[in-house]
Amino acid sequence: MLTFLRVNSFFQIITLFVILLLLKLPFSGGNLPLLLTDLEWILVGEKINNGHLLYGDINTTLGPLSALVFQILNYWSERNQLPFELTAYLLIFVQALYFNHLCNARNALLEKNYFPAFVYILLMNVSFDVGKLSPILMGITFVLIAFNVLLRQIENRMGVSDDVFEVGLFIGIASLFHFPLFVFLVWGIISLIFYTGVNIRQLFLVVLGYILPWFFAILYFYYTDSFTQFYDQFVLSTFSFKLFNLKDIGGILISYILAFIVSLIGIFKILRINRYNSFQNRTHQIIIFYGFFGIGSFLITKNPAPFQLMAVIPFLAFFIAGYFQHLKGTFIPELLFTLFVFSIILIEFQGVKPIIGSGYEHLTNLQVKKSDLKEEFKGKKILITGNRIDNYVEAKPATGYINWDLAKIDLENPNNYESAVNIYKNFKKDPPEVILDNQKVFKPIFERLPSLKEAYILKEENVYIKK
Repeated sequence: MLTFLRVNSFFQIITLFVILLLLKLPFSGGNLPLLLTDLEWILVGEKINNGHLLYGDINTTLGPLSALVFQILNYWSERNQLPFELTAYLLIFVQALYFNHLCNARNALLEKNYFPAFVYILLMNVSFDVGKLSPILMGITFVLIAFNVLLRQIENRMGVSDDVFEVGLFIGIASLFHFPLFVFLVWGIISLIFYTGVNIRQLFLVVLGYILPWFFAILYFYYTDSFTQFYDQFVLSTFSFKLFNLKDIGGILISYILAFIVSLIGIFKILRINRYNSFQNRTHQIIIFYGFFGIGSFLITKNPAPFQLMAVIPFLAFFIAGYFQHLKGTFIPELLFTLFVFSIILIEFQGVKPIIGSGYEHLTNLQVKKSDLKEEFKGKKILITGNRIDNYVEAKPATGYINWDLAKIDLENPNNYESAVNIYKNFKKDPPEVILDNQKVFKPIFERLPSLKEAYILKEENVYIKK
């Protein structure tokens, strides 16, 4: 297998596509569990298509460019998962080929072939959620482009050119998909300072490039009178740190531990080889820095899950590919690589259809459970309080209170004047037919807003029906 994948032929692209299909299709067509984050993103796209304004009418941490993609896909497919899955597979394939181009065009490894692309595709299977369409998956596409531009500047014997502007530009676009990716702006600047003769004006161009897409985003939300909500929900909420519990970290470690171990061995192996020139050595060091910043972007994310650590996959893929390419002999490298491939596949299956035990508990907690919504409420516009939004699968979301972490700022503080105004506006614009008050917040809300109380009756415990 290893020998075959190291053959440098254009037809290997077809091989990579077939491999991607073989790895992904068994889980396609609704066979993958739907996650609560997936459901939220789909609902956001649905509400935008129904005329609601992102952030202004919808409470979500989803990035504006990610919301645009989910809006488009929802317009075509509504809640059918297949178009979302196929879009994710296409992105993974394009990223793998671009990553492979980056390695070959910049001579980052001694061999030029399609092996780095295969490793990249394989690592997109460390957990089933990594292969789903997510903001970070979309954002990494532009981080890779910025990576290539950065290496091109370092390789340029004429010195750093004004094209360095593109490093900031593409990282800025990436951060509008997934805000924690902004950390790669710092990575880019540090890399330019340490590995090039960049001047102050060119560093300013990098920062200006980053600001440009944000300028247009801010301008749009300013003119739609939702800039404050955009800042609070998309930017500020990212820095509301919460400690990860051991279950979260344990499940993520299970997914990535093998890849990290092999990549660390790969680092030591590659750095000890004398055949690399100074530019290649600088490239390796920059990729190591990239890995640290990839972990940094994960540490400031919410809802920790394996897919949130996806930014480190280019780092892992590079050093894993380098490790296996530099192994001497035939039988041992083939055996080790085959064991590595099947171990990664086994790890993914353990998360979807557990072979040992009950699978990864953190992913089990994130999965959408079977709806227990009563038949009389199905298809109606409902409002659910709490993190478990599973029942939206069989109903339509009312008001903009989809993300509970953001919604509770208003719903748990009705005595705050601004919160009371926000609740009243939400109910007037998009009133729910049913309220499933799992967090028991509506009794004080109705006391604070008697006009809303008159519109609803208590049908059963914590369930309100519109009159």
